[in-house]
Amino acid sequence: MVHTWVAAGTTPASKPQDTTRTTYSHEAKRDDSVNWKAARGLFTILAFLVLFSGFTLMRSFASTGEQAPATGEEIVVSVDSGDTLWALARAYKNPAIDTRQAVHVLMERNGLSGPDLKSGQSLIFPAKILP
Repeated sequence: MVHTWVAAGTTPASKPQDTTRTTYSHEAKRDDSVNWKAARGLFTILAFLVLFSGFTLMRSFASTGEQAPATGEEIVVSVDSGDTLWALARAYKNPAIDTRQAVHVLMERNGLSGPDLKSGQSLIFPAKILP
């Protein structure tokens, strides 16, 4: 077995060096890296825009948790001990409206997540369910 040692940077005399291929290969690598840099930059900008717009929408649609005051057409009823949302809706609603629908509208208008009421609590009855 014969080993041939070639010093770094030299080429064997039997094989001429192909400079055209080396130059082309180097330019292709540079073009690829430029394309990847441009793609990463574009992705970063798009990700920032999507994130920023999401924060803007969340900020604009966030509720303050405060209830809007009653208008002139609405009435405000104070809850007594033993009152239920169903009984109050049935007592104050338009007879043509279903009681279930009136309870739902009352819960939405007053920001209630359940039918539980506290004594002394004020409920606003919207004009669309009143007679």
